[in-house]
Amino acid sequence: MQPTIHRPHRRRTGGLLAALVVGAVVVTGVPVPAVAAAPQDAGLGPSLNHGFVTRDGSQLELGGEPFRFGGTNAYWLGVDENVPAGVVDYPTYFRIRDAIDTAAAMGTTVIRSHMLASTGNDLSILPSKDAGFSEGAFDTVDYAIAYAATKGIRLILPLTDNWAYYHGGLRDFARTYGLCADPSADCPQFYSDPRVIADFQDYVATMLNHVNRYTGVALKDDPTVMAWELGNELEGMTPTWIATISAQLRAGAPEQLVAAGRRFDIDPDTLAADVDIVDVHYYPPTVAKVSADAKTVTDAGKAYIAGEYDSNSASAVLPGLVDNPDVTGMLSWSLFPHDDTSGFVQHLDGFQIHYPGDDPGMKEDVAAQRAYAAALGSPGDDSVTRPPLITSVTDDYGLHRLAWRGATGAVGYDVQVEAVDGWTTLTDEPVGDAPWLDTETRGAATYRVVPIRADGSRGPASAPLRVGAGEQVGVDALGSLTPAVAHSGVDVSPAGEETVVAPTGDDGGSVTWSAPGLAEARLTVLSAERPRLALAAGSGSSWTDLAADVSPAGDGRWTVTASGTGAEQLRVTWPAGSTDGLTRVELRSAPQEAVLVDPLDDLDRTSAANAVAIDTGDGPLFGGDTGRAKRTAPGSASLEWTIGDDVAPDGVTGFEASAYYWPDQSAETLAFSVSEDGTTWRPLTPDVATTPGVVGGAWRKDVVTARALTGVRHVRVEWPQGSTPEWAQQLGEIRFLATGSGGGAPSGVTTTTPADGTDGVRGVPTFTWTASRAALYRVVLSAHADLSDPVASTSTASTSWVPEVALDESTTYYWHVTALNGAGQTSSDTAAFATATRPTAPKVVDDYESYATDADVSKAYVRNTGGGTIAPTLVASGASGQAMSLAFDLGSPGYAGVTRTFAEPQDWWGYDGLSMWLDRTALEADQKISVQLVAGGSYWEATLPQTGPHAPGVVTVPFADFAPPAWAGDSGPLDLTRVTQLSFYLGGAGTGTLLVDDVRAVRTDTAAPSLTLTTTPDQPGSGWFTGAVDVVASAKDAVDAHPAVELQVGDGAWKAATEVRVTAQGSTVVRARATDEAGNTSDVVDRTVRIDSVAPAVAASLKGRVVTFAATDASSGVAKVQYRFAGGDWLTAEGSVRVPTDVASLQYRAVDVAGNASAVASLATHGSARAVVLALGLPPIVRAGAPAQVLVQVLGTRGPASGAVTVTDAAGTVVGSADLTHGRATIRLTAPTSAGTHRFVVRYTGDATYAPSTGQALLYVIGGKR
Repeated sequence: MQPTIHRPHRRRTGGLLAALVVGAVVVTGVPVPAVAAAPQDAGLGPSLNHGFVTRDGSQLELGGEPFRFGGTNAYWLGVDENVPAGVVDYPTYFRIRDAIDTAAAMGTTVIRSHMLASTGNDLSILPSKDAGFSEGAFDTVDYAIAYAATKGIRLILPLTDNWAYYHGGLRDFARTYGLCADPSADCPQFYSDPRVIADFQDYVATMLNHVNRYTGVALKDDPTVMAWELGNELEGMTPTWIATISAQLRAGAPEQLVAAGRRFDIDPDTLAADVDIVDVHYYPPTVAKVSADAKTVTDAGKAYIAGEYDSNSASAVLPGLVDNPDVTGMLSWSLFPHDDTSGFVQHLDGFQIHYPGDDPGMKEDVAAQRAYAAALGSPGDDSVTRPPLITSVTDDYGLHRLAWRGATGAVGYDVQVEAVDGWTTLTDEPVGDAPWLDTETRGAATYRVVPIRADGSRGPASAPLRVGAGEQVGVDALGSLTPAVAHSGVDVSPAGEETVVAPTGDDGGSVTWSAPGLAEARLTVLSAERPRLALAAGSGSSWTDLAADVSPAGDGRWTVTASGTGAEQLRVTWPAGSTDGLTRVELRSAPQEAVLVDPLDDLDRTSAANAVAIDTGDGPLFGGDTGRAKRTAPGSASLEWTIGDDVAPDGVTGFEASAYYWPDQSAETLAFSVSEDGTTWRPLTPDVATTPGVVGGAWRKDVVTARALTGVRHVRVEWPQGSTPEWAQQLGEIRFLATGSGGGAPSGVTTTTPADGTDGVRGVPTFTWTASRAALYRVVLSAHADLSDPVASTSTASTSWVPEVALDESTTYYWHVTALNGAGQTSSDTAAFATATRPTAPKVVDDYESYATDADVSKAYVRNTGGGTIAPTLVASGASGQAMSLAFDLGSPGYAGVTRTFAEPQDWWGYDGLSMWLDRTALEADQKISVQLVAGGSYWEATLPQTGPHAPGVVTVPFADFAPPAWAGDSGPLDLTRVTQLSFYLGGAGTGTLLVDDVRAVRTDTAAPSLTLTTTPDQPGSGWFTGAVDVVASAKDAVDAHPAVELQVGDGAWKAATEVRVTAQGSTVVRARATDEAGNTSDVVDRTVRIDSVAPAVAASLKGRVVTFAATDASSGVAKVQYRFAGGDWLTAEGSVRVPTDVASLQYRAVDVAGNASAVASLATHGSARAVVLALGLPPIVRAGAPAQVLVQVLGTRGPASGAVTVTDAAGTVVGSADLTHGRATIRLTAPTSAGTHRFVVRYTGDATYAPSTGQALLYVIGGKR
């Protein structure tokens, strides 16, 4: 794989075991017999590799059986660049073991490693031709090969590298003769210059004949070395060169295989060459591409391997390759082990593998690699046999923070504390390998860490470690001397699972550790007799001897204990002739609190700043530090801090700072001074631990430490006045230490950004806050003022947080911080902020109209020189005006691209995607287009799903499709508020031309409008209106301000309208739909309008004293029937109604669901007592047509009757009526006109006492007609 930046390096200053510089060089290409030597005992098991892997045609075999494998890369096994990040050093034996054990647990049977591509630097096997070979540099190589053998793992070993990487490459052989000085340019002389070829053959011969110090076997005779690869990703191999080196390997190592390959695609020269294996690399792979390449290789009679593939593709690709016999091996890039002190070794190229995986995606890909290996016959073994090692318990404001070295195969850990009745688990859920804060335990405690296997069972626990109250402890397992402040005359050697530090000769030696506030040192020593080590405590310039207590610990081990003096350092000295082996150092000290930590991501914590600004760029060059102070111009500049007595009553006792210096020149250093009063300043000469940088790459880092200060309240940092350029010195985080402020709960917990009341926040803000004496912060973000239903929350030790959540526009959010320490917790006030409203008008990124010439556009869009050729020019555009034309030749790199860096960062917040007009008619099949951004300082990339030629037109790439490239690592959420670069890349093979125009940030309207229907008047609670109703449709769209609305009434036609009036009785359905400018149509929304303006009908019938009602309504239906007695309230009839005996009548009405009421009607009621009606016509004889009268008396036993009486003639016509008074009434009438006797019926209506009854009266009429 090609590196992206150079790495700094540091040489181990102590003596190496059996260090030897060989000045002579062997005769070119001639095999040299290996000199046998007694192997060094490192406590390793026997080799499980008893036979060589061979080739039969296009297949590999082992023991006569086909040999296919799942594998991985561990390029760093010889020389590492990752611990600390960017620093070149030898890997520890633990890291080598852990990586190989992890590979074995995954079922890996082959590891590819660049361990023998080791040239050109001080730690290399061949630092230079003049220096000759460094036998000591073989140590980690030998150990890795020997340990892999004990696990049955085979190795593929590239012999050089096409790239100018930290471990060296082919240019190192050419530079001897003044050739290939440019690390970015090709080096054809490596393959053609006879002198260079001869030197490389000398190097190859030395590798073949080297005798492994741990096995006693020459590498050329070791079956663990499955294949020698001519080099990593060699781009310029010639057939003659391949034949020359292959012949040398055939002659010098006849039982081992020869492999060759370049970076992308198949090198056709390898198909006809005398090699066994053709190696092809994929970033990323596909099943189709791998299968096609494998067939091409096997058809040529060679074995095929994917020597590197993007590990993020494992789960997508490996299942489709299991049954393909042409695919001999798949080797993922790349595997990394546990770190020596905590967590995993990090290599942020985006392809790193940790077992079982850092996140769900990595876990899925690791599982796919295991399944692939198992399907090929190697299931692996993930049982946890190595216990963790607690490496530190630090005091964090009264809380204990634990760190431990992980256990191979563990999927998680329990943290336990010793209690009276045994061990108590503190962790509710298994935790990972990162340091863990115990928020429950106070004071002295004894801890252990228990690994958890994949099946949930527990593995072997760590050794217990006790920490006292107000104490912290660190454990150095001595895997490397790098953590030591100084050392001389000693080195590290492996001894089984341990390492031993011992003198390299008879003159003794020493090691010094930093141990501020040292209280006690406890050493574990291997010695056949009582150790003679001498211990001293001091500052580095003056020392005080410590009285040591020495006691046997069994099995040749001794414990050496000494009490400290509060000093800054511990020195251990071996006297002359001593062979004592030191295996463990345990240092206990009184903690000092960091009373102020300034990460320098802004200047808010400083008390004065002069000509200084914050630089947030190029974090990887500064070990990931993305906030640093630098000068704004050449000349004097300074920063000051004031530490108040509220956080440090007695002032600060020290500080720690990170200073960075540009490695390309010898930069003057920053100056530090302190003051008690802020007026009188005194300079300091602090301790400095330096990590060198690399020219063109990582910056030099100085860790500056000052201790034993008294009464200091002010600290100043000054930049050298004469130094240029102004950015050559930068200051990272600074921590101010003190003895504490009395152990109270955190104080000054204050939210800072976004400030309370901030409006118009764009994107996801970085939340920051301040506090004193806090070990942990719990932060809650919610859209509710009471912080309920949070949208995000976190627990963190940092004072800043960027939640990975999308915030709604035009919304008020609330947030709150709670700070914790060993004495309690303190909360901030709740702060609020409002997000901005997203823009709708497109933002023009580049329309290519501002470029006058081809040179102008070529200057703006710069070619990536690592890829194929590509030339930006201007052409007439099919879209508008002119466009950029990109004529490209993808060549062997397989890609080509250009990048525009904006003069000022662009703000694309609120937009949904990047729109561009593309003419892809001149692309070849399978060529793909990728768009790359640098946003918020991180790389993001999206690849168009369509490949090959397509008609011209507008293409929109949603920002949701952008993701960090695999090599860029995790970048957090996409921050479009600060876009600094735009790149276009072509990938695949062949040549072509792409036209680009009208690049814009746009709102990609893929969502339909939202639609609501309302009525005027508002809908009544009954759901029924009693008159005409206006129905109004309202549509909203995120982009289109005026979506088109259509309405449909009943089964009628759809019509463009936003309002309609409904008058029809009964139910009418009104439907609406809306369509935006982009053509997105909403779902149909409907509203049923119910109108009833007609009152119901009602009737009443009386039977005895019971009234029955009958009501009907044609529309909404009858809701209720009401009745009332004279002068009473309306009551609802629940069925029939019985009328009280003292009530003679009632009124009634019906009400429908809509609320319409019928007219009020009356019903007379009566009693049940019998009444007699007596009636007399007067005069009894009357002339026709003359006045007459009927005298009526109603008699009953219950008193006088009341009510009314009517008189009806023979025809049924009422001829008179009257109300009774005291039971009597006189009814006047006109006599009939016909002569004779006339009979009249007298009806009594009844009253509350008497029932109705009838009687009759007679009149005799004379003088009338007959």
